[in-house]
Amino acid sequence: MDTTPQPVLRLIEALSRLPGIGPKSASRLTYYLIRSQGDEAIELSDALKELRERTQFCSICFNITEHSPCPICLSDERDRSVICVVEEPLDVLAIERTREYKGLYHVLHGVISPMDGIGPEDLRIRELIDRVAE
Repeated sequence: MDTTPQPVLRLIEALSRLPGIGPKSASRLTYYLIRSQGDEAIELSDALKELRERTQFCSICFNITEHSPCPICLSDERDRSVICVVEEPLDVLAIERTREYKGLYHVLHGVISPMDGIGPEDLRIRELIDRVAE
């Protein structure tokens, strides 16, 4: 008989579905939140809710943004003759940290992986082709 409360099991299961978080890490995180002082769990919950409510994909480059088009696509200071194609929004963040690149971006949201059943139609390649054609 499992005596673990349902809310604990639910959070462990939800955290386990995140990339890089297995059942053991999910359990550690869950019990950390149970033991934590103050409002850490509430702050995490609020941050997740705000993430869902206030972020979206840019209608042009598909980066994560609060407002579409994103500030990078709207900037007059960017070189519009260059588009850096990246796999994920984290790649944009890494490149932007260098403060060297001055062009635009296009986020594919993945890579072609026939082994995983991911083809060109599952990525933002059509949008990239249309964008370059303009």
